[in-house]
Order: sequence, then structure tokens, then C-alpha cells
Amino acid sequence: MNKKYTFLILLIILLTFIKITLVHSIEEKGLFCKGIYWSKHKPEYAEWSITKGVPKYNINFKINTLTKIAKFSIRKANGGSIIGTGGWDKKTGEKSSLTIFYSLTNKIFRMQSRYSDTRVEGKCIGKINL
Repeated sequence: MNKKYTFLILLIILLTFIKITLVHSIEEKGLFCKGIYWSKHKPEYAEWSITKGVPKYNINFKINTLTKIAKFSIRKANGGSIIGTGGWDKKTGEKSSLTIFYSLTNKIFRMQSRYSDTRVEGKCIGKINL
């Protein structure tokens, strides 16, 4: 009878361990956002995803048929927000100093360009780990 109880306890521990590892492996690894991309005084619908790269974070924008990639250095700020600075991945002669702001509480993402009128605003789903 003692062997039955030890087998049952080991089985419960093993199942709990498997359940915990499965839950952690299913976690989302980045942010997925939808919003509006303003450039040259013209708004367009855009989708973008934020993933952690080495050593910077990558943001992949999909604007209609155009795909743009930006790289950022991100850090935590006060009040449950994240700020970062970076630029477009492929520099085509234009100056591209970009700043981002992301609020962890209401999941709103904002990006602005210092040298042009490019702006991005939208709502995000997922989790970002710093």
C-alpha cells in the first residue's frame, strides 16, 4: 500500500512539472500591433511586430505592400512605460532618428521621427520582456 502512495505522489509531481513547462513554452515572445502610419501627410493602415534581437529590438512594419525594418535600444521609464531610440535598418540617405514610447498599462505604442513627419500610433497585443 505504501508503494501505491509513493507512485501516486510521483505521478502528481511529474504531471505538474510537465504542465508548468508547457505553459511557459507557449508564452508569446513579442508584441503584435495594429495602427496608423503617417508619412508625407498621408495616413495608412499598418501592422508591426516587435521582437527581441541581439543586441537591439527589431520592429517589422507592414504598410500595405511595403515592408520596413527598424532597430531600437529600449529601456524602462517611469510610470509603467518603455522608451527607446533607434532608426531604420537600411539607411537610404535619409536621416532616420526614431523615438518610441510604449505604455505597459494601456498597451499603446507611439513612434516619431526626428527629421521627417513620420509617425506611428497603435494598439498592441502580447508581452515584451526587457
